Amino acid sequence: MIKIKNPAKPPKTLIEKGAAENKENCAAYDYSPEDYRSGRKSFKFKNKIYGSKTVKKALLRAQYEKCCYCESKFRATSPGDVEHYRPKGAVKQTDGQRVEHPGYYWLAYDWNNLLVSCADCNRSYKKDLFPLKNRDARAHSHHDNIDDERPLFVNPAIDDPRRHIRFRGATPYHLTKVGRETIKGMGLRRDALEEKRIERLQGLKTIRDLVEGAKDPSDSKVKAARELLAASTRPNAEYSSMVQDFLGT
Repeated sequence: MIKIKNPAKPPKTLIEKGAAENKENCAAYDYSPEDYRSGRKSFKFKNKIYGSKTVKKALLRAQYEKCCYCESKFRATSPGDVEHYRPKGAVKQTDGQRVEHPGYYWLAYDWNNLLVSCADCNRSYKKDLFPLKNRDARAHSHHDNIDDERPLFVNPAIDDPRRHIRFRGATPYHLTKVGRETIKGMGLRRDALEEKRIERLQGLKTIRDLVEGAKDPSDSKVKAARELLAASTRPNAEYSSMVQDFLGT
């Protein structure tokens, strides 16, 4: 994972249409809170607003076309999901727990709650999970303050992920409890992802060995190889956080 810097100003569709939908949802909750807390009623969120082309394009640009969690470049095979950091429909503290209702419905169209992830991170692993260090402080409605929460998932748009997660070879390991829960919750050690990272490192190791074994460091091919290594650590490169640890940068 890498730190993401989203544009400060939300896309127009969130400011206008998203805000109007949010106002309706908050009013609906206030009219019948017990129905929403019990799950008898649920909100109907509009993907065409929070998942609009303008929203997704802005998020992908900020994320260098990578999954916000695993750093995979998935666009060639999948459109990816506009992901809610705090789940909008329902929420779970742990994978084995039953879901709690409602989710963070008032953040469904909130620019600060939106990211883009690959389908595996979002649908196969994170889903409704959102663990907190202080579970009793969980916000259950728009009347509560989310600033009181202490999430156990890294939010790459706010946190520096490298303070929580680093790599030994192709395998992520945690520096903090937040890092540990993020690795587990997003499936960052899943086999298919590990295979892709290993393949990436194998190619870079060949280039690094060429550079380190070169007799003439000023040779144009060696210079080109050195630039390839430098480019692989930049934010727009796939698995750049892993590569930074591999190359010791």
